[in-house]
Amino acid sequence: MRVVVPLAALLLGTTVEPLALKRRGGLTKSKKKKKLKKAPPPVAPAPVAPATGAPLAWSLSPEEHMAAVQSAVASAAEGIQTSLTKDDFFSRTNFLDATSVAAMAEEARRLDGTLVPSQSTRYEAGQTIAYDKEGVRSTQILGGNDYDKAPRLTEYVVSLTAALSSVAGQVRPLSPSRQTNKLAVCDAIGASYPKHIDNGGGDDPRLLTAILYLSGDVDGGRFRSYKATEDVVTAEVAPAPGTFVCFWSDRLVHDVSAVTRLDEARWALTVWLCTDDDIVEQTPEAVLAAHWPHLRDS
Repeated sequence: MRVVVPLAALLLGTTVEPLALKRRGGLTKSKKKKKLKKAPPPVAPAPVAPATGAPLAWSLSPEEHMAAVQSAVASAAEGIQTSLTKDDFFSRTNFLDATSVAAMAEEARRLDGTLVPSQSTRYEAGQTIAYDKEGVRSTQILGGNDYDKAPRLTEYVVSLTAALSSVAGQVRPLSPSRQTNKLAVCDAIGASYPKHIDNGGGDDPRLLTAILYLSGDVDGGRFRSYKATEDVVTAEVAPAPGTFVCFWSDRLVHDVSAVTRLDEARWALTVWLCTDDDIVEQTPEAVLAAHWPHLRDS
């Protein structure tokens, strides 16, 4: 029988004593054993096939999954710090082990029915207008009472926030616990994200954007970053499962190219790490002029 450790216990660093261990006297001082008759040799039980449709996530313990996330960040720490300092952007393929990625992708697909059209903004006649992104739906991983709906996704958000804030926080100060997130799926030909900066300033505390691609078999749908003051692509990342990108939310101009072939929907989990300090930058005029000249004319 698998012992499930509550997430709260993991976060608080406490331990939960397995029921089987408790039945055997637990960690308490053992009593003097009675002399028993010699039992016949045990008969090995017949192997039990896993239940049909049982989630892959059940084969992965919270400890294993969170340790894998922490290890992934630790192994990339030097590259993350160097790239964020030099280019405001970091990417790596096969960032997280395939088992963890597959378990998260499976949970994401099970949440499909809860997703709603993802929104963005565009500028028209000097006004900011919200609109639904065509072919893109999303939801937020909340944890807490909703933990059982997506345990591996929740653990990833918690573990990544703690580990990545420690690493990237050496470059710019980040909160070790404040985050927001979005699980999104692109499931239509033509789905794309227009050129934008995640955080243009103001009261928005998001400082670091971290994206993990979970699954998908598509052409297009590529993440593209741009030079700050030129309409020139500096990096292009294919959305292969396990690929990870992170960048400063208030600095990097980026978009996602249109999906041109869709054999399997593209799933991605974005976590925004926040800052407790008032250091989020307003988008400079030179950047606005290079990428959105119509904003200056409106």
